[in-house]
Amino acid sequence: MDRLEASSIRVAGLDVSVVERCTSTNALLRAEPAGRPALLAAELQTAGRGRHGRRWRSARGAGATFSLRRRMSCAQRELAGLSIAVGFATARALRRLGARGIALKWPNDLMLKRRKLGGILIETLPASFSTGKASVVIVGIGINSRAQRRLGARLGRGVAALDEATQRPLPRNAVIGAVSREVLRALSAWERALGEARGTALEQRAA
Repeated sequence: MDRLEASSIRVAGLDVSVVERCTSTNALLRAEPAGRPALLAAELQTAGRGRHGRRWRSARGAGATFSLRRRMSCAQRELAGLSIAVGFATARALRRLGARGIALKWPNDLMLKRRKLGGILIETLPASFSTGKASVVIVGIGINSRAQRRLGARLGRGVAALDEATQRPLPRNAVIGAVSREVLRALSAWERALGEARGTALEQRAA
């Protein structure tokens, strides 16, 4: 089993940490003061959540399960639809790592040959550090890296693993790093687009 190691997950601008076991990486980051941008990965989650409160299951060493937290210079209401941008960024990162056949199922499922490969859960919080348009985004991502026998039967649906989409197994540290860097770029692009839209609106009102 390739172990998760904070020193091997290289993402500029993020405080990276790894825990052996936790309830939920999203929950842990949500409970912390929203200071520096952070990334938290876990070998095992006991209460991982998907959309509509569904549980996210992954055996120890079989998944790339992590969350990242970042401040955003926009209000919570301006983040509607962000899951699509994050989903495309995640799929793009996996393709660049050599994965083939990755698709995105609206709004937040990663698919491989019509079977679920991973999921994304985005939570937004008001930012207490600012009185302007600001919020905190926590992006939780779970990707099945290694095949898990009988998991599909237990869940009652098709389950895929990243190993099936690549010619060789991808180190989970590399997967987490690559996906996180691409997601951060997507969040920055979202901020820039909102800023440009606000600027255009102000110019139109002033004209």
